[in-house]
Amino acid sequence: MLAFTNAHLIDGTGAAPVAGATVLVKGKMIAAAARNVPVPDDATVIDLKGKTLLPGLMDSHAHFGDREDRPGLNNATESFNYAPVRDATLAWGVTTIRSCGDWLKDALETRDMIEHGLLRGPRMICCGKQFGKIDGHPATTVWRSDPDTMKNAGSYPETAEEARQCVRELAAAGVNYLKVTVAVSGLSVYPGTLEPLTDDVMEAIVDEGHKHGLWVMCHIDRASDAIRLINYGADEIDHLIAVGLAELPEEATYDRLFQLMVDKGTWFTPTIILARTCDRLMVEKGVPTTVDGYFIPHYRKAYEAGVHMGCGCDSGAPGIAWGRSLHAELREYVYGLGMPPLEAIKCATHNNATILGIDHKVGTIKEGLLADILIVDGDPAENIGDTKNICMVLKEGSIVVDKMLS
Repeated sequence: MLAFTNAHLIDGTGAAPVAGATVLVKGKMIAAAARNVPVPDDATVIDLKGKTLLPGLMDSHAHFGDREDRPGLNNATESFNYAPVRDATLAWGVTTIRSCGDWLKDALETRDMIEHGLLRGPRMICCGKQFGKIDGHPATTVWRSDPDTMKNAGSYPETAEEARQCVRELAAAGVNYLKVTVAVSGLSVYPGTLEPLTDDVMEAIVDEGHKHGLWVMCHIDRASDAIRLINYGADEIDHLIAVGLAELPEEATYDRLFQLMVDKGTWFTPTIILARTCDRLMVEKGVPTTVDGYFIPHYRKAYEAGVHMGCGCDSGAPGIAWGRSLHAELREYVYGLGMPPLEAIKCATHNNATILGIDHKVGTIKEGLLADILIVDGDPAENIGDTKNICMVLKEGSIVVDKMLS
């Protein structure tokens, strides 16, 4: 048993920190987390001396190997088991990561190898193939029409029945959720546009996905598309504003969208750091949706309206590093959206666990949950930048990063 004493405890629920807490870890599980917890005589005691203990972080929007410069292969071993992703995420305190489109076989094999202790890495939540248009995004943009990647990482139904069959195949393969890409724009085609999926196909994917108990997340550019998907029953909207969006909706459309998301309980992951990374190029191209001038005010409006928010980065996209970028996203939440630091941390822990369907296992520091733990110097409840001051990381009770004892 491990006993972490004198901890400044942030439990991930948004509650005020607990000073002088003790957290007991027995095997894979949290055995206790509170003040005045008796420490068993046989426990290995680690005195945190005021360091902050919080849940392991989660990145709810990442890509592992679906790009031309890091292609998937026939199986997880041949595709290097996503070693750079696994190493970087754990090093930065990220113990769970969601793949938002990847080579199906590679991603699921790597996920299962980690789950069975055959590989060191974060918990992986995978959709495998994402739904999109064969002549749209990401097929012709990010993947540059590479035939192997298009075949292994994408599904391109043209009819509702084809869409349902694709969903059934992914469900049988064992994916954790579905991703639908409804994209009309991007910097590579600006000011041109792409054709999105048709309404009957989108509705069929959502409906069939729910029949198989699968969460449906949607990559969305436009508020109007988001409204349609939400009315079909989509569970989550990611991005919402594209970095190459030329035609801007009226403000009333956003107001209507955010109220609909609140009413329906639809989740939102904005991936602000993605837009921030593209900001210079957007300015050079004359795109009207700059980060501080357009993205941030609208994302803040969503937050202030009460939309439920997760936290993801589009990690793996050019310039967006796995693991480290999540800490930058948390800064955007605090200094851009106006969130209190504890609420931003909740988005990257408890809220993400809810989105990923694993909040009964991880996401908070609570007795009976798996011991995914991050220990840092400083107090992220006062300074969100302190999440980067990593001292130790545990995943399921095992120390996977140690800058304290070594």
